[in-house]
Amino acid sequence: MSQTLNGTANAQTTDTTALKNTKPKTTRKLKTPELFIDGGSSHTKSYLEKIAGSYQSICREFPKGHDIPTGYLGVFQIGDKGYAVGESALSLSGGKLHEGYSDDNKIKLLAIWIIGALTTHPNFLFKKAKKVKLGVVEIDLKLSLLSLSSHRKKEIEKAINNIQFTFDDREFKINITEYKLYPEGYGAACAAKRWLKSNDHKDAKFHVLDLGGGTFTHTPYSNLNGVPRASNQKSVSGAGVMAITEFFANEAPKGDTGGNIYHFSRLKEALETSTINEDGTYSSVVIFGDGETDIGDRLHSGLEAWAREIVGVRELLRDIRQVLRKNERVFLTGGGFSVPTIQTFIANYLGNSENVILLDTPESINITGIK
Repeated sequence: MSQTLNGTANAQTTDTTALKNTKPKTTRKLKTPELFIDGGSSHTKSYLEKIAGSYQSICREFPKGHDIPTGYLGVFQIGDKGYAVGESALSLSGGKLHEGYSDDNKIKLLAIWIIGALTTHPNFLFKKAKKVKLGVVEIDLKLSLLSLSSHRKKEIEKAINNIQFTFDDREFKINITEYKLYPEGYGAACAAKRWLKSNDHKDAKFHVLDLGGGTFTHTPYSNLNGVPRASNQKSVSGAGVMAITEFFANEAPKGDTGGNIYHFSRLKEALETSTINEDGTYSSVVIFGDGETDIGDRLHSGLEAWAREIVGVRELLRDIRQVLRKNERVFLTGGGFSVPTIQTFIANYLGNSENVILLDTPESINITGIK
């Protein structure tokens, strides 16, 4: 009897185990990657799988039959035409050069800027290509676009409808499963909202001041419910860091230049690496052969001319001063505010108010701040 009971018990245990083993496994649905693109006039910035990238918004288009080099970042082929973006576009010769700020190229060349973002930081593409040994590598992507006009939806949809290209001897096809449009500086607004919350502030309204390569933009945001809501955005086109560099270039030859010729690219680098001395003066060093020249005083003069002579900049900064008088907070973002001399100049211009807050990583927060 006992043997029969033991046998029954053993059989029941075995059956239960079998039932457990045959239970269907739940498979976790793969999340579609989301590519954030900020197609600026000066630089195209991107954010994909926690990696931020940026390249100069310049594209070189090569005609049919033109040999394009392999092994270059940002060099790819669409059909029988070759393309290069960013630094590669500047280092290669031939073809036709397109710039982001001219001829409505932000939207006309949208597919190029997207492919450029993927091929200038290609680890994502390489990872996908490893899983597909032969043939076309198809990739599903969500797309979030910043600083593009929402009323141009038909043109945007046409541009992203059929994205196919060849890179590093592999063919890729990008399927945009869905896309969203955000106002310029939206990531910064999300970061500002989190800053207010973490500091226990309940501001009903705040402002984002965005100094990019090509534009200078002021956007008021409502902070009442849910996500920040933009209103009455004012943007001064052609008044960004490139304009500051031009005013700096006008001032650079003044005074004792020692016969030196100041190339625009060198002045741009001198601006980007400029600093504030302990006594509050500006330092901006240009390298000449084995020597160097500090023309920080002329950078300061160039910034003064930028704020004085571009009417839109002057009026926009006056608007911000009025906002600060109402005790409303202003958050600074954009690549221009990553430069200490520009930060200091504008902070002084605005009266060094404690309500002017520089966001962390201003050069990338417009994208990385979106949550």
